[in-house]
Amino acid sequence: MNTTTKRAMTDKWFLVVTEYDLIKQKKSKNFSTVDQLCEVFKVHRKDIRKYYGRWIKSGRDPDSLLPQKRGPKPGQLKLLSKDEERTIIKIQRKFQANEFEIFHLIKGHFKTHPSVSTIYRTFKRYPLNDKRKLNIKRYEKRYPGELLHADTYRLPLTLVTNRKRYFVFGIMDDCTRLTYIELIDRQTAANVSQAFSRAHKWFNLHGFSPEKVMTDNGSEYTSYTSQKAKETHFFETMLKIFDVKHSYTRPYRPQTNGKIERFWKILNNECILCQRSTLTVDELTAELNGYMYRYNYQRRHGALKYETPLDKLKKIADLLPKY
Repeated sequence: MNTTTKRAMTDKWFLVVTEYDLIKQKKSKNFSTVDQLCEVFKVHRKDIRKYYGRWIKSGRDPDSLLPQKRGPKPGQLKLLSKDEERTIIKIQRKFQANEFEIFHLIKGHFKTHPSVSTIYRTFKRYPLNDKRKLNIKRYEKRYPGELLHADTYRLPLTLVTNRKRYFVFGIMDDCTRLTYIELIDRQTAANVSQAFSRAHKWFNLHGFSPEKVMTDNGSEYTSYTSQKAKETHFFETMLKIFDVKHSYTRPYRPQTNGKIERFWKILNNECILCQRSTLTVDELTAELNGYMYRYNYQRRHGALKYETPLDKLKKIADLLPKY
């Protein structure tokens, strides 16, 4: 910050505090009371006392009248990282532990051991008390196949040896979180439709048939140029053949399809970022197929009460009558 800018920001308060100092000593030639000073400069008595105290404490340094940063001073408040906050919340949800129990449980596992108050403040930032839990609305369909979430995910160029752009088509069942993924080389209606037809067969092998699918408004899923173009669209036509209804997310609102969007983040963290070297197309396909197996049949999900999607499907199947 240059000298001109500093003067522009401190001139007013420098005049105020110097006149205030003279008024206190009864030597001011311009004002007889502090109220007159406040009226002329349009300031409050409390603000004058704040700036005057800061000015006196600094040895009457004009730079002390510059605006100061708000919030706690560095080192005054120990903040947790997002990963540490998530760890604390996971412990509380899984073991129903309070802040004192968690304080002793995480000792030695964090870089900076948080206090009990910090852990309690972490609780307050998340709706975890019983009263708020009752208000949480978990949007989950009642039976498998009632709604599927479909989307495509663009892979980084550095992942494949031929440095060609590839995509992953994914489709997830809302109720059980069973997810089918497939590598495609182009994000077109024809490629997506072929992948969906194989996914439809895969879901049928698990014992249920999709009734409705939700997608975004991309050109690979639908068309908005005219009603005729929409009816003859490749993907829309394929859904009519399978007798599957089609719903769309609100434009620029990916949260509507949040379950599959969250899956892309998990896939990126647990599968794609783990690759230390570039892969061939066959190796990448094998890696995605292996992760699909782990995700559906081995990985436990917090949203499913720490069960696998296959366990959730079995529980629903057990409720059905057997003939």
